[in-house]
Amino acid sequence: MPPRRSRLSPRQRKLWLSSIVIVLGTLVLGALVYWWEWARNTDRADARGSVSAAFVQSALAESTPVRFTNVTAASGITFRHGAPARHRALPEDNGSGLAWGDFDGDGQLDLYLVNHPGIVPTPGWTSPGNRLFRNLGNGTFADVTDRAGVADREGFGMGATFVDYDADGDLDLYITNRGSNRLFQNQGDGTFVDVAARAGVDDPLWGTGTAWGDFDRDGHIDFYLCNYVAYDSAGREPPASAATGGADYEAPYTLNPNSYDPQPNRLFRNRGDGTFEDVTARAGVADPDGRSLAASFVDLDGDGWLDLYVNNDVSPNRLFRNTGGDFGSDHPVAFLDLSTVTGTADPRGSMGLSIAELGDLDGHADGLPDLFITHWVAQENALYQSFPTPAGVVEYRDKSRPYQLGEISIDRVGWGCAFADLDLDGQVDIAVADGSTLERNADPLLLKPEPLFLFMNDGRGFRDVAALAGDATARSYNARGLAAADFDGDGDIDLAVSTNQGEVLLLRNDTPTQNRSLTVQLKGPAAACFGAKIEVRAAGRTQIRWWGADVSYLSQHGADVIFGLGSATDAEFVRVRWADGRSSIARDVPAGRAQLEHAASSSP
Repeated sequence: MPPRRSRLSPRQRKLWLSSIVIVLGTLVLGALVYWWEWARNTDRADARGSVSAAFVQSALAESTPVRFTNVTAASGITFRHGAPARHRALPEDNGSGLAWGDFDGDGQLDLYLVNHPGIVPTPGWTSPGNRLFRNLGNGTFADVTDRAGVADREGFGMGATFVDYDADGDLDLYITNRGSNRLFQNQGDGTFVDVAARAGVDDPLWGTGTAWGDFDRDGHIDFYLCNYVAYDSAGREPPASAATGGADYEAPYTLNPNSYDPQPNRLFRNRGDGTFEDVTARAGVADPDGRSLAASFVDLDGDGWLDLYVNNDVSPNRLFRNTGGDFGSDHPVAFLDLSTVTGTADPRGSMGLSIAELGDLDGHADGLPDLFITHWVAQENALYQSFPTPAGVVEYRDKSRPYQLGEISIDRVGWGCAFADLDLDGQVDIAVADGSTLERNADPLLLKPEPLFLFMNDGRGFRDVAALAGDATARSYNARGLAAADFDGDGDIDLAVSTNQGEVLLLRNDTPTQNRSLTVQLKGPAAACFGAKIEVRAAGRTQIRWWGADVSYLSQHGADVIFGLGSATDAEFVRVRWADGRSSIARDVPAGRAQLEHAASSSP
């Protein structure tokens, strides 16, 4: 007789069917994860617009708290960075930045874009130079560069900052170049005049980032100039221990900053008569071994004096503590180097720098600045959280990994960045511009593009939603500068991103949300505003920013500081601790806009 077939009991059939469902579900979930990661892979950047990436975006868009739209073309901004062809030169690959500022005082944020003509002349082509776009207030911009006189076609542009250095009430413009820098003084009629030589700030080295602040509290805005390396086209091959690379690829040694000697930085003290004096040696902040790209004046320890943090590329970063006192007297040293004792002497390739207080992230809030720093490939970005000690020294611990910001960035080259509450929920998020300095295998004259990062803060850590926040953020670029601002005045934070050898991006925040915001405007001299501490208390949470201290990379964010209020309709208070030590406070402030004014009668 043939063997009898065993029959499954009803319970066994249910278990069998359940097992099949679980297996199939696991396979489907695994496929989704695979395609998502595949779409995010930088080596498959050209597949950003593929069906699979679109499928993942469609499937997961509902969980994405932000949406951005590329409105560059609609805005009338036309700009392309660099020369027609890349020449495999370090100065070309590192730039350039951009800056937001209301240069004509009409209440609209204008946009300045920095450019360069190429390391060698291109026959038959003339560089358009830098460009200034005036915001017309209706979502569009007009190119007013030539009338304003700020093209600087001869300059090899790196970064830009709008600042009222002469305290006459309108914004001037400082440009860093590889070569002589420019200080364009605003004439008040829509035009500018370069007064850098007369003011004593036309430094001839390779200028990169700047930090502005009244470090000696004499009422005049000073600035710190970052310089990079003594570039020459040949370079020298760096020692093996300093060779850059990782992830099975290397850049040519001529593109390695270790191939060139570092250049010292400068501290320029404002005399109050339209000129500056170089007080670098007296202050002890030259950092001659650094290859500096960004710096910020901010009160890191809460003692009321602006300290100085410096980002260095393949050289240890520096933290200089301001010792206070009357710098104009015989006070011998204005700053002390506390880089090692504070844990900030990081030797990685540091590019962009953002500063804010992370708030009650993971139960930690101390009211002091935290630092986000972007790095080169295979080095991971850093999130330095502040921890005051009984000895009075603030220590910093890199919390990038526990907050999901480290490993995810290991295959990226990070540049510009911003602490910004992108969804207005009251928790500060992070935007990062990425773009490789590694050459494409198929064409060494082209650099590999990379996606942006949009890290959303959930109170415990961060998750990147760039691939899901719209077509514009799902693509890859060779980005460099990033500047956040509410250019259309609708109360949320938009982004402008510069790309190397490419077009600028104007990304409008189109997030559908019921959350409210409070835009804080400071009215006062630059010396009092730069480094001012702004606190907003709403819905049981205190948020803190430092005006002008979040410096990105070669870029400048908009001057207005936007705080997300979530569902709250007002803020309990807005308090400003001005850089000169005075304070202002406004109570029961409704959502929308608030202006706090600096005055001599403000409380000390």
